[in-house]
Amino acid sequence: MSAAKIARRGSPPATPASGGDDHVGALPDALLHHILSFLPAQQVVRTCVLARRWLDLWKSSSGLRVVGADGKEPVRFEDVRVFVDNLLLLRGCSPLETLELTFSGGSIDMLRVRLWIRHAMLCKVRVLLLKISGAPTWFQQGEPALVSEHLTRLVLRGIVFNDDDFLDFSRCPSLQDLNLMICSFENTRRISSKSLKHLVIMGASFSSRTRIDAPNLECLQLQVHWGRIPVLEKMPSLVLAIVNVDSSCLDTCSRANYGDCGDESCRGCIQDGSSSVLLQGLSETQALVLTATTRMYVIRRDLKRCPTFRQLKTLVLNEYWCVPDIHPLKCILEHSPVLEALCLLLFSQ
Repeated sequence: MSAAKIARRGSPPATPASGGDDHVGALPDALLHHILSFLPAQQVVRTCVLARRWLDLWKSSSGLRVVGADGKEPVRFEDVRVFVDNLLLLRGCSPLETLELTFSGGSIDMLRVRLWIRHAMLCKVRVLLLKISGAPTWFQQGEPALVSEHLTRLVLRGIVFNDDDFLDFSRCPSLQDLNLMICSFENTRRISSKSLKHLVIMGASFSSRTRIDAPNLECLQLQVHWGRIPVLEKMPSLVLAIVNVDSSCLDTCSRANYGDCGDESCRGCIQDGSSSVLLQGLSETQALVLTATTRMYVIRRDLKRCPTFRQLKTLVLNEYWCVPDIHPLKCILEHSPVLEALCLLLFSQ
């Protein structure tokens, strides 16, 4: 399919104003490529009908954003499936800075999406965003890991991971920024990357005790919406950590302070050894925001073997730490020798 045919799909293309010089068209190619990278891909392709110079300019745009017409909302996968196939075919392997795919609907062909992502890897993409709204979309078991020397930022939204193969980023040595939004981790044992500097996991569900292994992490934002709290491995370079655990988390028990109520059938209590879940991994941070429900025994259990927060200068806690008793607050303060600022968010819910 030609670029002109792709351009005719959807609304009519814009035409240049009559009279006067084409000042925009006189700009250098590199600047035009940068400008085009901010537009939805459907609009970028339509520029091929503006003038002869624009005929192939879209093929070298540094960014492809497959989104809704307003540039923000998701687009139905079925409405753009053929368009994206032809777009990537005609574009070839021109270098690509950013690929954004924002879809809605429950019938998304993930095999095809993975082919698009592989094509982007061949184009040395540096920033990859895959955001899905609506019904959860599964990455099937055995989904191969990403392989890229150029990828620096990855954003995934609305994905269900069925194992940890895809979440091993050892073959992405330049990856520094990972954002996982409203994702579910089914039978996922580990999320690992040696190169990560910034990790955001928001609205997450963990069916099992996943381990997060990112030894060079500098900034962590973790919100567990449901399931088991993940184990944090050592993070010696950590500067800021923001951790919130919702009340729907399974690591709760109204009858236990330290993770063992004595009922063998209790799903809330820890059954898997005595290692630290959260605090040991957070012990090297300089600033910490840590909020949880009062029924969350995991942190109280970690406090029985509380590490020393040798670099912690700023600490923000909620009422969990002093209700119904002040022991958790007293304990963490005793193990924070250089603390300069403490903020208590009392009755924050």
